[in-house]
Amino acid sequence: MSDISINGVNANSAAAATSTTSKNTLDMDDFYKLMAAQLKNQDVSNPTDESDFMNQMMQMAVISAINTFTDISKTSYAASLVGRDVTIADIGNDGKPKEVYGTVTATGVYSGEQVIYVNDNRYALSQIMAIGKLPDTDSSSNSSSSG
Repeated sequence: MSDISINGVNANSAAAATSTTSKNTLDMDDFYKLMAAQLKNQDVSNPTDESDFMNQMMQMAVISAINTFTDISKTSYAASLVGRDVTIADIGNDGKPKEVYGTVTATGVYSGEQVIYVNDNRYALSQIMAIGKLPDTDSSSNSSSSG
């Protein structure tokens, strides 16, 4: 089997360095494995500048911190909704959108996504249309009064 080298990284070692699970993102462990593969397979006559590695490590640390902060913010927001009434957008079995109104009874993480529970059903935070009940959109209630 022939090896393909891309920017000093052997393709076989880079593939082995990444996780075999079906995730869509790289985590810090994957980053370190790729960095080790890059160091192992670099051209000794033209080594990579160590400041480049430091910059890459710093960028990954910043991204990791932002992701952690985002996760904490979502968890905190979801927890703040417990006991509150919300309006949820839900797609029915017929494929048509419908509004679900109810009280958030719990929150959690399902398949890596922050969720809330309303009326014993699980919903993503992105499905929240409003905190509270949306007003009816009756055409008769939108008429202006004349005076």
